[in-house]
Amino acid sequence: MPPESKSQDDSEERKKRITVKLDGFDRKVINKMATNRNISLSQAIRNIVHQWIESNPDLLKKNYGISVEEISEEIALETASITLDKTLQPYEKDIIKELPNFFEMVDDVSLEDLAEYFDISIKAIKNLIFTHSVKIKELGLRLMYRGDRIYKYIE
Repeated sequence: MPPESKSQDDSEERKKRITVKLDGFDRKVINKMATNRNISLSQAIRNIVHQWIESNPDLLKKNYGISVEEISEEIALETASITLDKTLQPYEKDIIKELPNFFEMVDDVSLEDLAEYFDISIKAIKNLIFTHSVKIKELGLRLMYRGDRIYKYIE
C-alpha cells in the first residue's frame, strides 16, 4: 500500500463514526449540555468520553487492561514528526560573530558559563552551536562539545 493511502487509512481509523442509542434521561442531559455550551451533540459526547478517560486511567487499567499511558505514547510515536527550525535568528547572528573573539580568551568553557556570558539559556546556546556549526566554522572557529563543555579545536 502506498504511504499516502496508509496515512489516509490511519486518519480515517482515528475518526471512525460510532453510533450510540441513549435513553430519554441521557438524551436530555446531553441535549442540555450541548445547548448550554453551544456545541453539537456529538461534540458533547466526545467531551464526556474524553474527560472520563482522562479522569479514570486506573479504572481502565484495572477493569479493561488498557494503559492510557501506553496508548498516548503509541499515538505520539505514530504522529511524531521532528522539525527543527534552522532559521538563523538576529541574536544568533550576533552571538556567532562574537564567538571567535570569545574563544581568543579561552580554549574551553562550560555551557552554563557560555550561556551566561551571552545572556541566553543553556538550551539556546546548545541549539546555536549544534544547528549552526557550519556558520561558526565559516568564521574559522571549530568547536567540539564534550560533557557540559565546549572546546576550541586546536590542530
